[in-house]
Amino acid sequence: MQWSFLAAAFLAALWMIVHAFVGGRECARPLAQDRQLPDVVRETTLLCWHLVTGCLGLMALFLFLGARGSEGLALAGTAMAAMMAAVGLLLPPLRRARYGLLPQGWLFVPVAALGAWGLAGS
Repeated sequence: MQWSFLAAAFLAALWMIVHAFVGGRECARPLAQDRQLPDVVRETTLLCWHLVTGCLGLMALFLFLGARGSEGLALAGTAMAAMMAAVGLLLPPLRRARYGLLPQGWLFVPVAALGAWGLAGS
């Protein structure tokens, strides 16, 4: 068992749960109820929210399978975490938003770091 991948998988699963339940309550539910937005904007944004939920689940699964010996899936999960961290850290300044408003990118830094540590050790 590769412990750094297992820890990364645990964190990724935790972030998926936070996304699904906290994000659902704070973002997805109000968005779904907003009838002032054009249908295409509202429904496309909700679709993207659900796609992210699935991607977070896959990231956790890939890292878990990496902990059990699948180095290729560990690399995929680590790459997904690094992409989430990079986009999440670059987008707020580009949008002139504070990290207090969009802190999500920081959540994936330890996931990516643990994955990279596991890859370096394998």
